[in-house]
Amino acid sequence: MATSEIMLEETPYLNLTTRGRKTRLKHDVELWFAFENYRLYFLAHESSHWWKNIAKTPRVEVEVSEILFEGTGRLVQDKLDHVFELFRRKYGPDRVERWYGGSRSERRAVEIELGRVLGKRPSSKNQLLEISI
Repeated sequence: MATSEIMLEETPYLNLTTRGRKTRLKHDVELWFAFENYRLYFLAHESSHWWKNIAKTPRVEVEVSEILFEGTGRLVQDKLDHVFELFRRKYGPDRVERWYGGSRSERRAVEIELGRVLGKRPSSKNQLLEISI
């Protein structure tokens, strides 16, 4: 198994960047996720804006442990039960019930197929240094 796959399986959360469906501005959100077959899976609440942004503009960026990937997202409502099972395996059934319990009809299953690695995001310390020079 490649190092990036191990990292994606073991990391508890990631940062997802989408483009606003109305503003076209970048929007970042920190999310829990599951990983399988080089795809990321998410459980979104129906009122969340990030999945609606993906439905309009599928291209996203994903940051995991400062490594930046490009990806293409889509709704996969037909995989909702499978995504719940992936989350139970990763986070445990009690946590998943606490975080995502209630009506499943209020959840959206989202899949992101990862593309190439874009690089490593500069640390905020380096960004502050560059600005002050």
